[in-house]
Order: sequence, then C-alpha cells, then structure tokens
Amino acid sequence: MESAETMLGLRQLEHMEQCIVDVLREGVPGDLLEAGVWRGGMTIFMRGVLRAYGATDRLVWVADSFAGLPQPDTGQEYDAWQKGDMAVPLESVQENFERYGLLDHQVQFLKGFFSETLPKAPVQQLAILRVDADLYSSTLDVLNHLYPRLAPGGFAIFDDYQNLPDCKRAINEFRAANNIREQIRKIDERAVYWRREA
Repeated sequence: MESAETMLGLRQLEHMEQCIVDVLREGVPGDLLEAGVWRGGMTIFMRGVLRAYGATDRLVWVADSFAGLPQPDTGQEYDAWQKGDMAVPLESVQENFERYGLLDHQVQFLKGFFSETLPKAPVQQLAILRVDADLYSSTLDVLNHLYPRLAPGGFAIFDDYQNLPDCKRAINEFRAANNIREQIRKIDERAVYWRREA
C-alpha cells in the first residue's frame, strides 16, 4: 500500500468501468464524482475510462478534505478512526493524475470537509456518485447534498457499506427518510450500489 493509488480490488474497478459504459451508452446525463478519494486511484480510473471512450462532455469531481478525516462522530461503532486519518495532500493527488497524463480540464477538485464544500459545490448533475466517506456524519453530508443531483438511471456506489457499520447506518437512515426503494446490490465484500430509478 505504500505506493498504491488505490486500496480497491479489481471487482470494484471493473464495476466502475461498467457503470461508466452504461451511462455513456444510455445517455444518462451528468458528471462523475467520488467523495473521499485518498490518493485518487478511483477518480484517476474514472477519468481514464472517459478518455478511453472519447467522452469529452463530462467532468470527474474529486471531493476530499485532502487533510484527512474530520473529528470522528461521538458514538461511532467503529472507534479506531482518528482526526486526520487517511490524509493525502491535494498536490500529491494531482501529481498522481499527472503521472498517468490525466490531469486536465475534465478533472475538478473540491477541497474541504463535505459539510462545508458540498452545499455550495458547482455540481449540476451526476450520473455516478461514489461515496467513500468512512464516517456516519460525512456519509450523510454527501447523501444530503449530492444524492438529489443524481440523475435517474445514475449509479449510487458505496465503498464501506458491508464493513463499516456507521456508513451502513447512515445509508440506511437516508434511504428510509427519502423512501428510496431501489435494491442494494453487492459489488464485492465491501462495496454496494443501486441505480436510481426516479
């Protein structure tokens, strides 16, 4: 892990490629966004897939504090997190994009804690929303501010639904509060997704 750009396995990368291909082929409108990017590996992959398929009209939004996690919530079931965990500076993530020749105008960075940046983020519509926020409140911040911008036919993808109980609780509460009935589908031993119907 010392030099890897992602902790994700092949199954998640293959699934993301298929999601991107589906929204391109079916004309689902909107950009691609990951909230919680670590070293940027998945967003680099997202930009690479867009380039491979010649998609020049969509942005990849890279949303992160780039200073690590905020203060963990009181009462988290998973209590090993510390403030600042998972910190990777913005400049390091940009360098990782550059290493693959993928740092261009289709990559936009949203720097700051989600509670501060996402309410005013200039994101109009999303075809893919990927959430890797680790904490209960951070996961809810992403869903409250960005899920309404996910287009019908778009994909909502969650990295830690099966292994972090606080993320699962936030997602389940959001679904219940917003009457979201789409089936949650498994990607691998950690990640899940659903496709927005309306």
